[in-house]
Amino acid sequence: MPIIANAVPDALRPLIDAGETVRFAVVGDLDRERRFARVDLAITDRRLICAEGGRIVVGLNLGSITEAKVDELFGSGRMIATTDDGDRLIAYHSRMVAPEFATFCRLVNDVVGGRPPLLPDSQPAAYCARCAAPLRDREAPCGLCVPRLQIIRRLMGLLKPYRQTQIWLTLVVAATCGMQLVVPLFMRGVVDQGILGKDAGRLNMWVALMAGSGFVLFGLRFAHGRLMSWLSGRLIADVRSTLHSKIQRLRLSYLNKRDGGELSSRVLSDTGQLQHFLVEGVPFFALNLMMMFGAMAILIAIDPWLTLLALFPAPLVFFGGAYFSHKLMPMHHRQGSRNGVLHAIVGESLQGIRTVKAFSQQGRRVEMFDNANERHFETAQQINRTWVGFSASMPWIMGLAGAGMWYVGGHRIVGGSALTLGDMIAFGAYMGSLYGPLQWFTEVFNWMSNALSAAERIFSVLDEPTEEALATAGATPAAPVDPSLRFRGEIEFKDVRFSYERGKEVLKGISFRLPAGQMVGLVGKSGSGKSTIINLISRFYDPDAGQILIDGTPVEGHDVSRVRRSIGVVMQDPFVFNASILENIRFGRPDATFEDVMRATRAANAHEFILDKEDGYDTLIGEGGAQLSGGERQRVSIARAILDDPPVLILDEATSAVDSETERAIQEAIAVLIKGRTTIAIAHRLATLRNAHHLLVMDDGKLVEEGTHEELLAKADGVFAKLVRLQNE
Repeated sequence: MPIIANAVPDALRPLIDAGETVRFAVVGDLDRERRFARVDLAITDRRLICAEGGRIVVGLNLGSITEAKVDELFGSGRMIATTDDGDRLIAYHSRMVAPEFATFCRLVNDVVGGRPPLLPDSQPAAYCARCAAPLRDREAPCGLCVPRLQIIRRLMGLLKPYRQTQIWLTLVVAATCGMQLVVPLFMRGVVDQGILGKDAGRLNMWVALMAGSGFVLFGLRFAHGRLMSWLSGRLIADVRSTLHSKIQRLRLSYLNKRDGGELSSRVLSDTGQLQHFLVEGVPFFALNLMMMFGAMAILIAIDPWLTLLALFPAPLVFFGGAYFSHKLMPMHHRQGSRNGVLHAIVGESLQGIRTVKAFSQQGRRVEMFDNANERHFETAQQINRTWVGFSASMPWIMGLAGAGMWYVGGHRIVGGSALTLGDMIAFGAYMGSLYGPLQWFTEVFNWMSNALSAAERIFSVLDEPTEEALATAGATPAAPVDPSLRFRGEIEFKDVRFSYERGKEVLKGISFRLPAGQMVGLVGKSGSGKSTIINLISRFYDPDAGQILIDGTPVEGHDVSRVRRSIGVVMQDPFVFNASILENIRFGRPDATFEDVMRATRAANAHEFILDKEDGYDTLIGEGGAQLSGGERQRVSIARAILDDPPVLILDEATSAVDSETERAIQEAIAVLIKGRTTIAIAHRLATLRNAHHLLVMDDGKLVEEGTHEELLAKADGVFAKLVRLQNE
């Protein structure tokens, strides 16, 4: 349930004192015994309240609270308030409402700290609004409530650019259907007029028409296959391209929650399933649906009462297929998810093959894959068991209908009815045109369920907002900034708070200012928040609260791409692409001249080792940079950042993978490089930050010290001085 602002929940109304004002409230779901129950929490103008079962179990004056925090427990969490008398338990909560409790906790700290409370955007629902089923995550669609018609309309909408091909395909399908429908009439003529009428001329005419219709059908089916394969292939190619493009522009918080194998499964496996259905299933469905209605019309024209008998099982086949298709939809979703797990395990095993072999853990990886593969097999078998009983009964039901038709029709012919043997043969052929497709429609329903589940997973990715859209949504319009102007590089944080997961704050209200053109070092233990600051400056994430300014302007007022183009980043573990060294260095500036590239490589002390390669700058470095050593990859990454010539340079352990001699050469190059630009350096070897103009010392998400290297060393009991002593010991 979302945070309630400036309103009193009904459950709290009798418990609030006269004249007391409720500012914020939230509903929890675990009582103090950690049983599922409604729990109401509220921040009033006087106190923090927790109520269970119609009574207040916690009531703390706001003045006695120092800080509120959320602790993660096994399968649940709890909110604790630090007071003058120690820590006090406020309430427990399940993981389903952890984001709401994290927000509520922050509101408590804002009120206690005298800061303006910042109420964030409402969180997406944790349960499906239609069927109340829990969602895989708050942004995922419900696997039980797939809107089939909406998905089909969206798929058809993708075909709009190819309307002319669609029209030709429709005409070919209609012509094919018409030709197939007249063939049984030719058969009736052969029997009644040719054979039974003993008329050789009529016999030859009807047989010639049957042969000619076969030739025409060959041409129509050939044209149909060519048109459909091109149209479906073009559609899937467009979907794959759009899907890959969308993934490139999604926010990191979304991508980090999903395995690379899951997303690659969306691009390759799910689109493949969709294409298979479009090439095989849709033509079958469209052609035979027209055949069914055409055959039904002719059957009624031949004999309405016999048609009524023949159609008796049709509703059972159709509605039974629809029922089982709906039942299979969540199973196909589960199968798609487990297919993504298989992709992820295979991809991880290949990427980490050296580590696997180094620890002799091949058997463990095989076991992991086999377990996931077995779960995938069990899901497939569950689908087959659910479907096979229904599909196996259909031929028997339709066979009974055929037997009934011949029994009734045969007795009518024997009794002297106007019904002829040719009519019965044509009637049987049209029943085949009716029940043959209807029988296979049960398989098509299963096929369609699988394809629509794949399409729904694809559209769930396509519907995700891009980071550009999220960056501009709700942003306060800023004064127009000329995008051609170069950033000076002044960066300022104002009371910034951030959490990768709600309830686990990584940055806890930090503030600092980095003057343009200076080198600043970020110091602290692992997990203290250094890399998170880099991520926020690069706009890989946006803060939960507070403000980040570049050149005095809120970062939200700048285009995301412009900010990133103005920042050169050399990560601790540099990534290089499976391309040539030259292409990797030019990645940020594809139009850079070769002379510019060589200047960058010389500055990064990379030029000599590149020339030592057999193909020089054209050397292919392999997947993950397999043809380069760790130090060589690092220097290629540094050269890539130097070539961009950004006003802000970020060095995240930039010399961690090089030997002492190379590090000294790179440090000399960096000393020249950082002149005139803002440089932020993270280094665990603190001695490498001696030349920094300013140091920021982080500890547990807080800025605990700042100053020059000498000033911080002078504080014998300071965090920085202790870190230096630990490294020197």
